[in-house]
Amino acid sequence: MRYNLYFDYIGLAVLLVVWIYFQQKGKSALPSYRMYYVTLGVLLLTGSLDILTVLYQRYPALAGRSMIYAMNALNYASQIFVMVSFTMYLRCMTQVEKRLPFLWYHVIYTPFSIALVIMGIVAIHGYRMGEEGHVFRFHPALSILMAIAILYYLVVCTLIGIQDHVVQGKGKTMHLVIAAYLLGGVQLIQLFHPMGFIVVFFSALCMVDMLFAVQRAEEVFDSSDAMRRSVLMSALEQDYQNKKKSFVVFVRFVDYDVLESAIGQEDAEVFLRQVCAYLSDCRQDALVFRAEKNCLVVKLENRNKGEEQGIAEEIRNRFEEPWNTGFLQSMLSASFVTGFCPEEIVSLQDFHKVMNRLRKAEPEVGAILPAAKLLADNEEAHILEALQRALKEHSFQVYYQPIYSTKEKKVVAAEALIRLFDPVYGFIPPEDMITMAEREGCILEIGEFVFTEVCRFYAENQLDRMGIRYIEVNLSAVQCMQNRLAEEFMEIMRSFNLTSEKINFEITETSAMISNAVVSQNISHFELHGVSLSLDDYGTGYSNISYLYNLPFMFMKIDKSILWSAENNEQADIILRNTFRMAQRLHLKVVMEGVETEAQIRKLLALGCDYFQGYFFSKPVKGEDFIRYVRNFELPEVCK
Repeated sequence: MRYNLYFDYIGLAVLLVVWIYFQQKGKSALPSYRMYYVTLGVLLLTGSLDILTVLYQRYPALAGRSMIYAMNALNYASQIFVMVSFTMYLRCMTQVEKRLPFLWYHVIYTPFSIALVIMGIVAIHGYRMGEEGHVFRFHPALSILMAIAILYYLVVCTLIGIQDHVVQGKGKTMHLVIAAYLLGGVQLIQLFHPMGFIVVFFSALCMVDMLFAVQRAEEVFDSSDAMRRSVLMSALEQDYQNKKKSFVVFVRFVDYDVLESAIGQEDAEVFLRQVCAYLSDCRQDALVFRAEKNCLVVKLENRNKGEEQGIAEEIRNRFEEPWNTGFLQSMLSASFVTGFCPEEIVSLQDFHKVMNRLRKAEPEVGAILPAAKLLADNEEAHILEALQRALKEHSFQVYYQPIYSTKEKKVVAAEALIRLFDPVYGFIPPEDMITMAEREGCILEIGEFVFTEVCRFYAENQLDRMGIRYIEVNLSAVQCMQNRLAEEFMEIMRSFNLTSEKINFEITETSAMISNAVVSQNISHFELHGVSLSLDDYGTGYSNISYLYNLPFMFMKIDKSILWSAENNEQADIILRNTFRMAQRLHLKVVMEGVETEAQIRKLLALGCDYFQGYFFSKPVKGEDFIRYVRNFELPEVCK
């Protein structure tokens, strides 16, 4: 039997033509392009080794048996590496980043390395290849090892095809996976029928197909050598889906239309190509996209926030120097916007907002603006956006402010307060957030979230063993008017095995004044099941106080504004003192809010105040900090 090299000759010729063509058309900014080059190179090497091994076997005088064996072993290894490089190529087609996640290097390269080591160990023990009529065959053990390696890479290609999609479109994924199966299939055929060399030929056909059906530079790059907007949007979509962080710099050219009119579109594109080359080289992982005719976007992998200003200033400083095209020299004016995805530019919608507002804002030349500033043109819109994001991600936090008992001289309760720290806009004031939530109809969902978290916190930490008798939870007017609110909240308490005395609901004066059957029904239900109620923020609502004797309140919480006013206003002081007398005559326990000084404490103790709440003891803190505060509580000297 003789080897058939005709397929190799044709395959090598095709690969050389593809190599030359791709050199003229291809770009090197993406890993997929580099891996296409690598795969072409491996196939050229494999075809050359095919021919050399046959020549050595036909003319043994050219080389000894050891050389022939080494050439065949290298040939088989290169055939496996064809699958390795194509698998890496397929993986690179699923993203636009210049560097793959480190795990993928292990997934793709480690099995190949193991296969080479095993091949060498087995060969040392005599399981080499035998000659049958000038046809060299590997020992079956080595053939099985190679077949397993090929099948492994086919499985990896399949998983990539199932889990990911190529950045230029989902339809090309199946195209690539089919090509992988064709490559693997012909390698398995040649492995067990080595007379005809068909791997290089069919691989060359696959590379031609990839060149014209998948790896088309004009679909990725425009005339400025920047990647197209569609590729940018696809890359950002994947980043947001995978919660991958990145840093972007918008470079908006000022008066680009004037430049284009003065020197022509083609020459203006020459300047842009120089800018794109600089931006692509400014960092190893920099990717440059053309979002609009006069706007480039530089996308980098996640950066520390300390590096943000340095990168933007470095780019701006380069624009203070002229750009040269060989025969033309010109200054290019630009303004810059920086932002972190997804911390500041939270979604694709926000990305489009930045683009639109950058177009309209017309910032001064050389200015570097944070993306958050461009997005911050409507405070209510920001609060609503933060609210919607928190609802979606369940990122509300519950803080606890201690309540001190003057009789027991210790902390016996806490008020639960909702907090929202938005990743884009920072701290959202509770009053603004609650007002927006009531207006948008999501206060009920937030209220249920807070109450559930409070019940979980009390039950899991066994607060009663620390002397915390109850937690106060605020009910808004909207909640009070919710049908079956009391039944639903009692059911939540039962799910955590909490008895009714562990919770106290705070109802504002506004809510108490609502003449509504549902409100009365909810309050009656709470009273029937032994849940205590507090009248919250007394002194800030309606002047009608009939609710004090018509509703079953146990506590009165006096608003801090009365206490603070009483320090410098005699009339306010009279109101404060009479409020305490009235509460005591109505057998209401008084909780004074906003206690911050020793003088206030002395005055309140003289008035017979039952409970203190304020910054003198503690500001609202996270749950774990509240527990630590209670455990380490030391009685202030003024309270002794």
